[in-house]
Amino acid sequence: MITDRTLENLFLGLSDELACWALAGEGLQHLAGQLLSSHPNSLDALVEVQQLDALVQHIEQMAVLCGRLSEAAAANGGVLDIGRVRMAAEASTLSGLSQRFHAGGRPMAPASTGECELW
Repeated sequence: MITDRTLENLFLGLSDELACWALAGEGLQHLAGQLLSSHPNSLDALVEVQQLDALVQHIEQMAVLCGRLSEAAAANGGVLDIGRVRMAAEASTLSGLSQRFHAGGRPMAPASTGECELW
């Protein structure tokens, strides 16, 4: 069992990193708007913009979850017990995280929003 600030600092660092990437993704929204403006009747363009928006929202929520886990560890002397992890998971709005957590960690395929490329 880790009883120092390792988990608190780890999750805080992850939260900060994810928040930076979410902000970078939000910065791409103007490009998404230009794409839709130049292709107003393109279903493909609309799907691409929706995928970007979904990606940014998921990254934001992962940052929030990591922040909650950091706070939970800090409040408990650096220890993350299962009850605190469960509370953080249940408060999350990530797609079905709470249900997956209660399913005993069995992997569930995430709902597909189409193909997505990251580079």
